[in-house]
Amino acid sequence: MRYDVDLVKRYCVQVMCAAGSSEEEAELFVQSLIFADLRGIGSHGTSRLSIYAKRVASGAVSSHVTPEICQDRGAAISIDGKNGLGACTARFAVDRCIERARRFGCCCAAVKNGTHFGSAAFYTRYAAEEGMICCIVSNAEASVVPTGGAVPMLGTSPLSAAVPARRHEPYVLDMATSVVARGKVVLAQKEGRSIPADWGVDKRGVPTSDPEEILCGGAMLPFGGAKGYAISLLIDLLCSALGGAYNCRETPSFWTDLERPQNIGYFIWVLDPSKFMETDRFLERVDGILDELKGCPPAPGAREVMIPGEIEAGRERRGLEMGIELSDAVVADMIEAGARYGVTADLQERGTL
Repeated sequence: MRYDVDLVKRYCVQVMCAAGSSEEEAELFVQSLIFADLRGIGSHGTSRLSIYAKRVASGAVSSHVTPEICQDRGAAISIDGKNGLGACTARFAVDRCIERARRFGCCCAAVKNGTHFGSAAFYTRYAAEEGMICCIVSNAEASVVPTGGAVPMLGTSPLSAAVPARRHEPYVLDMATSVVARGKVVLAQKEGRSIPADWGVDKRGVPTSDPEEILCGGAMLPFGGAKGYAISLLIDLLCSALGGAYNCRETPSFWTDLERPQNIGYFIWVLDPSKFMETDRFLERVDGILDELKGCPPAPGAREVMIPGEIEAGRERRGLEMGIELSDAVVADMIEAGARYGVTADLQERGTL
């Protein structure tokens, strides 16, 4: 079913405030959930409202906090997220990087004491709309086996990058370094669906199509075998060794440990294209490259070549017009989350798909 976007947003904000967040924190955090759902990334949308609210209510995520720059070298900064909501910390860090990229041409930020920030594209697409090139990575709790290993050692560690364009939607890459994001396995479990057998393995290391087997003692697999493993390890090094956060093996579980802060790390860099060449020329060159890709003859069975982020942007436009798409299982979970904190749901259906 589809639901009124504003009503869903208002309800989620009320739930987070009832759980303990400030209204400002809740507003930005919920924007990130709605962004994910509108773009068809349900694994990182309102399906996670309940667990986020639990983490705030338990104190595993701190409320009413402001991130702080703890080391400042101009175009290189270190930020303490103070264990606040990840959306607020990541947006703070990206904003600081944008400000400094406009001065210096580029800026990198290493963030410690972060928490799960949802869809990484929420931040990179925002930076692209500000005319910036942006890349963000985050480590996560160990849930992925390294190539050749039998025990989870690395996180699904997301990677997103965005490049602005003029005539086209921005290029937006948003990916896990596992075959799929762990949240997709969690969502499949919640909705009672099976999954492709190449997503992960059970506790014996055998490929499985049962999400329960992966989540209860099994593990995710890295995308592309050794390539995904190498990229995931690089992200962990940037976020933990450089940023001062926990590494993947030290990070408490997002799903089951509602007591301890996760101390997740992010690494962010932002470039201002205008410091490298005239802005109009840069955007013209980007559009020209994307035009060439769009002009590529389609392979048999394919309709056209799509630019990374283009499909999601189309979904977002339709969702804003027609309503946000949510499964019955997700809506039931949201209503249960609200009831836990005394919030009554007022979600208006917009019809079937």
